[in-house]
Amino acid sequence: MALARIAVVCGDRVGSLMAGPAIRAVELAKALSGAGHRVVLAAPEGSDPSTPGVSETFAWSTSEDLREAVVGSEIVVIFAPVLANNMWLASTGCLLVVDAYDPGLLETLESRRGQPVNAQRDWIADADSQMLAPMTVADVVIVANERQRHFVLGLLAGAGRLGSRTLAEDPQLNRLVITVPFGMPVEPPESSSSPLRHPSGPFDGDAFVALWGGGLYSWLDPVALVEAVALTSDKRVVAAFLAGPHPTPAVGEMPLVDVAKRRARELGLLDSRIHFVEQWVPYAERGNWLQSADVGVSLHHRHVETELSYRTRMLDYLWAGLPVICTSGDVIATDVAESDLGWVVEPGDIEGIAAALDAASSETPASADGRRARIGRASQDRTWAVVTKPLIEVCADTRLAP
Repeated sequence: MALARIAVVCGDRVGSLMAGPAIRAVELAKALSGAGHRVVLAAPEGSDPSTPGVSETFAWSTSEDLREAVVGSEIVVIFAPVLANNMWLASTGCLLVVDAYDPGLLETLESRRGQPVNAQRDWIADADSQMLAPMTVADVVIVANERQRHFVLGLLAGAGRLGSRTLAEDPQLNRLVITVPFGMPVEPPESSSSPLRHPSGPFDGDAFVALWGGGLYSWLDPVALVEAVALTSDKRVVAAFLAGPHPTPAVGEMPLVDVAKRRARELGLLDSRIHFVEQWVPYAERGNWLQSADVGVSLHHRHVETELSYRTRMLDYLWAGLPVICTSGDVIATDVAESDLGWVVEPGDIEGIAAALDAASSETPASADGRRARIGRASQDRTWAVVTKPLIEVCADTRLAP
């Protein structure tokens, strides 16, 4: 295998506090480094300058900084929105591997819903260009699942990229579009504390803790969990929301935190059966929070963002051996249902969510053990070492796309 100098370019800060894109950039960089490549992880100013397992970390804030970061690279792995703002990278002669796992256009359609029409138009036009422009120059596009692959093939067709020469060299387009899901560590989490339970946490030791393990974004439905807790028959059922401000300053406060808190207060549950963790949990410490819980929860509304999403928070639940309560519509929910890894309900079905919480809290030890074993088997093919294999194979061949 030919070894290369590879720049992995991220638009989110990298360090102890990270959201999905930054986590993914770090893990992709570590996998490529582990394959023997010399990898530079280029992340915005304010990032931690040292990332274990990565050859070099480079802080950037301007196009000039980014030029310096990629100098000498044969391959650039870059998130689509970052490339859209730095299209000059297409003239460097590097193999451009564009990560489109997070379809920002669809998130924007949901997050800007209800705003003035002119403002929506501007935001959507910008998000649209951030997805479309990279498709015109990408040598390889990374997606997280088969649904996203179909979506990206449509974008590539619209960009005029599916010509006869491309199909002659790559008849099934298996090099032009590769699937690299989000992954999880090989080893399960080790717990050094129990931050959700007494004496250091908010809940009693015998509480049944449902964990909302990620951001409270506007395309999700955390309020449904609040309302479902109020309906449970088992009053030991409580819920904790990881609700701290996003580590990327441009994102900041999560939009639904105040909405969910207000509903919990109206129902008389705030700070008794509903708890909001006000800080972003460090990536290296998330195992403690996961293992303080009994079930992981991911709920969303019914819309197109759901169909093409990859709910990464559910991977953390599975990594920690937690059963999952989720709403239907996304690909991981399908896996949860087909492999019996938890309970899948319809979006907006508060009674169904409450029933799932009661079912989870009353599960027999034998049933719980069987579910845990199924979760362990389902997790084996989801580790970063496994899911990054297609990217490692692509990076062994630096041929540019036609």
